[in-house]
Amino acid sequence: ANPAAGRILGWAVEQLIGRTWDDLGVDEANLTESEPHQATLRQPDGRFVTVNLAITPVSDHITSTTMVSFTHWQEIEQLNEALLHTQRLAGLGILTASVAHELNTPLSIITATCSNLMHEIEENSLGMDQLMRYVQMIEQSAWRSARIVEVLRNYSYADAVQTAVTDLNMIIDDALTLVQHQFRGEFNIKIVRKLDSQLKTIVCDHNRLTQVMLNILLNARDAMSPNGGTVEIRSWQMVQGDESTRLAVSDNGNSTSQALYAFSISDTGRGIPEELLDRIFEPFFTTKALGKGSGLGLFIAQRIVQQHNGRIWAENKANGGAIFTVVLPHKIKKQINDS
Repeated sequence: ANPAAGRILGWAVEQLIGRTWDDLGVDEANLTESEPHQATLRQPDGRFVTVNLAITPVSDHITSTTMVSFTHWQEIEQLNEALLHTQRLAGLGILTASVAHELNTPLSIITATCSNLMHEIEENSLGMDQLMRYVQMIEQSAWRSARIVEVLRNYSYADAVQTAVTDLNMIIDDALTLVQHQFRGEFNIKIVRKLDSQLKTIVCDHNRLTQVMLNILLNARDAMSPNGGTVEIRSWQMVQGDESTRLAVSDNGNSTSQALYAFSISDTGRGIPEELLDRIFEPFFTTKALGKGSGLGLFIAQRIVQQHNGRIWAENKANGGAIFTVVLPHKIKKQINDS
C-alpha cells in the first residue's frame, strides 16, 4: 500500500499492511483481472468510498500476485471537469476568428446605415418611410450581433452542468452561428441544414451539446481542408422498434422506452480509415499532424453524450466522407453530475 491508498481509504499505510480484502469490504473471490470499473471500499469508520478499481495479475515466473489499483471517483470527475474546461477554452481560441467575421457583417450594416442616415438628415431629404427602413435595418443587425455574442458567452461561461427543456434544432443553429462564416469564407465549405421542424423539446445541457456539435463540425472542417466541401447536418425523431433505435441508447445497459431524438453531421472529406473507426473516441488519439490536434475533441464529445444517456458513433459514407450520429433520449434518467 502507498500513501495515496491510505489517503483515499482513510487508513494509515502501516494500518493497511497485513489486512485482508474482507477488511475493506471486498470479496477476494471477485479479485480477477478486469478493466477499470466502479467499486466501493470500506473505510475504518464503516463508511464506504467509491473508487475506480483496476485489477492486474503480476508474475515474475516464480511467484504470482495481484496488483489492485484504484482512484477516488470524485477525483476522476474533477479531472474530467477540468479537461472539459480546458477543451472549451481551446475551442474558444479556434472560434475567435470566425466570431469576429460573424460580427463584422451586422456591424458593417449598422455603420453604413448610420452614415446614410446622417447624410440624408444633413441634406434634409429623409422621408419617414426611409427613416423607418433605416431603423429596422439597424435593429435587425443589432439583434443579430447580440445573438452571436450570447451564443459565444453561453459556450464559454460556467462549466457547471445546467439541464433544461430546450430545442435540439436551436442548439444546432447556435453551433452553426459560431462557425458558418469561417466555413463558407475561409474554408470554402457549404453548409446544408436538413432539420425536422416538428421535433419536440428535450431535456439536456444546452451548452454542452453545443460543444459536442462544435467538436464534430471542426473535425469535419479539418477533414475537408484545404479543398473545402459540404457539411450536412440533420435532425429527426427516431421510430421506436427500428433496429437502429434498439442499438442507439441504453440506461445502465437496459434499453430505454423513451422517445429518441437524433442529429447527424456528415462531410465530404477523406473519411476515416476502417481500422481506426474503433479508436477515434479514445483520449489523445488523433490522425492529424503533430501540433494540429489534441485528440480530445471526439473523446469529450462522447463523454458529454454518455452523460446524457445517449450514444455517438461514426461511419464512412459509401460515396466518400464520414458521418457522425448522435442519439439522445427525451430526458436523461439521472442528473449529469452523478454520472
